[in-house]
Amino acid sequence: MPDERFDAARLVADALLYEGYVLYPYRASAPKNTNALRWQFGVLVPPAYNGEPTAQRTECVLEVTGPCRLSVRLRFLQLEARIEGGDPPWDEAVERCVDVELAVDPSATTQVVEPFDFGADTSADGDVRRERWNVCGRLSVLAEPIAVAVPAVKLTVVTDNTSTWDPGDAVRHEVVRRSLVAVHTLAAVDGGAFVSSLDPPAWAAAAVDACECAHTFPVLVGVAPARDALLSSPIIVYDYPEVAPESPGDFFDSTEIDELLTLRTLTLTDAEKQEARVTDPHAAAIIDRIEALGRAEVRRLHGTTRPVPQ
Repeated sequence: MPDERFDAARLVADALLYEGYVLYPYRASAPKNTNALRWQFGVLVPPAYNGEPTAQRTECVLEVTGPCRLSVRLRFLQLEARIEGGDPPWDEAVERCVDVELAVDPSATTQVVEPFDFGADTSADGDVRRERWNVCGRLSVLAEPIAVAVPAVKLTVVTDNTSTWDPGDAVRHEVVRRSLVAVHTLAAVDGGAFVSSLDPPAWAAAAVDACECAHTFPVLVGVAPARDALLSSPIIVYDYPEVAPESPGDFFDSTEIDELLTLRTLTLTDAEKQEARVTDPHAAAIIDRIEALGRAEVRRLHGTTRPVPQ
């Protein structure tokens, strides 16, 4: 089932979904964790706001020998602000996904368009009050035949923010609250095979070169050499990416080294750790996990080498 393949890619997809969510030293008072600097990856803003993308586009080649079934899952974050009762005020996030399926025929053009709308809401949890703002968009999937030596189609996946909200003179973090954040897509196919956009076979090289991607890039996921699942993300990774088995958990900063972040977090004072804990539940989990690590687990983070794919 496609969901099983999506689940297999979930660790990598989640690392990209939450990249930059909260950074060391994991406190809201740290300049890098202010709302003005957060939410840098895969942000699709309302069309009336100038200067940042409103849409994301993935194009790739799908090899199909006959009718097949394609499943596409859009994933992103909808921001939710802790506006009362929380100390400090802080923007959290709610995970959203939109699923579409379509039959693909190598001799015909097929398209599905799925609008979506996640509404505004307020909620209370004890003394804490949260608010989130309406975000709406459109997921479009198009499969069209291409002239190559092997039966294949060009697959185009486009995500648009279709909000009609007028930002006026709103500052960026107010705009991001009405944006799709950390947008990426997963795709799975039955009866076909995705072609690597990084290392295509000779018959597909020209078709892959003709593909145009905007603010995202597709790679194969799963266990090599399987080609039935794809991840398209604003953060470029290699085919078949995986989370290192030595990693004890999320740090929300995949450009850093787990060992470095672990050792630096251990140097925080008790007061700094407590400030991180009340900033966000994800930050609290990082502090608690690191404090519970034993020496052997910390040593395991050091000195591992792996060959780089050629």
